[in-house]
Amino acid sequence: MDRLSLAAVPDRATPAARAASSTRVFWITWAGWMLDGFDSAIYIFVLVPAVSELLAAGGIEPARGTIALYGGYFFSIFMLGWACSMFWGWLADRIGRVKVMCLTILVYSIFTGLCGLAGGLASFAVFRFCAGFGVGGEWAAGTPLLHESVSEHQRVRLAGWLHTATPTGLLLGAAASFLAPVIGWRGMFFLGVLPALLVVAIRATVQEPPRARQARTERGTDAPSLADMFVGPQARTTWAAGLMMSCIILGLWSSTYWAPTLVISKLVATGSTPAAAQKVAAISGIITNIGTLIGCLAMPFIATWFGSRRRTATAFFLGAFTINLVAYLGAAVWFDSVTLFIALLPLVGFFTNAVFAHYTIWLPELFPTRRRAFGSGFAFSFGRLLGALGPTIVGGLVVVTGSYPEALAIISLIYLLGLPTIWLAPETANKELPA
Repeated sequence: MDRLSLAAVPDRATPAARAASSTRVFWITWAGWMLDGFDSAIYIFVLVPAVSELLAAGGIEPARGTIALYGGYFFSIFMLGWACSMFWGWLADRIGRVKVMCLTILVYSIFTGLCGLAGGLASFAVFRFCAGFGVGGEWAAGTPLLHESVSEHQRVRLAGWLHTATPTGLLLGAAASFLAPVIGWRGMFFLGVLPALLVVAIRATVQEPPRARQARTERGTDAPSLADMFVGPQARTTWAAGLMMSCIILGLWSSTYWAPTLVISKLVATGSTPAAAQKVAAISGIITNIGTLIGCLAMPFIATWFGSRRRTATAFFLGAFTINLVAYLGAAVWFDSVTLFIALLPLVGFFTNAVFAHYTIWLPELFPTRRRAFGSGFAFSFGRLLGALGPTIVGGLVVVTGSYPEALAIISLIYLLGLPTIWLAPETANKELPA
């Protein structure tokens, strides 16, 4: 059967019960994603001490350029694991969104905790890869779960707000980083085990969406084939989604997520102690994610105001490129001011990170139910696959230029290069979620 008739899946629940169910699914999905962000943030704030110790243990001098280079390697390894997580989307279409979301949370929690036990560069790399593999899968299962569990008039608003979980998790990670001088970088990674407790709540309170159950019933247990996604009329949409995500992921992980490291580097170079620089970096992370949080809360209204998924994405791509140049070249290089740089970080977060809230709305609208988790998961995973090159490129650029901000400004050109990919994807504004 090529098309499914799922637009009118029977729902005998009362309006009050449906509202309660929608609220429950939103907050459970939000919590899973928030803790996903928390686990991802830990490395951002302990990169320097963690990589320094692991390099020394391996007999490598932890010079600034070497820390940047290996720090980029570990960023890339984490993102490579994330890129491989398209498997989870395939599995979610086959066995269900809820089961897969639970599995992914367990994977990223356990392996984030194991990072704290790493005895050398190799074991740390393996644990970072596996943690990334779990983190990426949570999105592939959770986002379709929300889209398919709530009413059409709630869907865009709740999907946009779902991404507030990421900056909240990053804020929590930034706040927790104040503990780093006390519990050390290993203790920070041990905190990453806590999300595993959420699995109990998910299994007890969340059910598979009716339309997803019906899709699997009508198809049997066959998952979408690769040919379905990459050959024929669906191919352009699949590749457009993957290329768009590549641009914004490479931009985020190769510029914004290096901001705390840039702050620490500049402050230590001007005489601050590493502990004092760590505290300022934590504050910079909090400030960045406040801007992201504001952008995510505003995204459903911004998307409605533009009236077009394509125009909204274009505005954020241009905004991200512009604010990165102003922050990294203007504030950090020309004015050489850490204070001015930190003051601009809310706008950096607004444009480079809150744009993901737009794709939380748009990506699931591009694929039918039986392919939604796989298609959305592929787009994010493919984005990570190309984006994984970014941090390594940044590390190399730092070695060549001797400057974090110049390297980060150069990599921001990806937003301009990515503009044509936006217009390859179908316009889905003011349309119902595909059956």
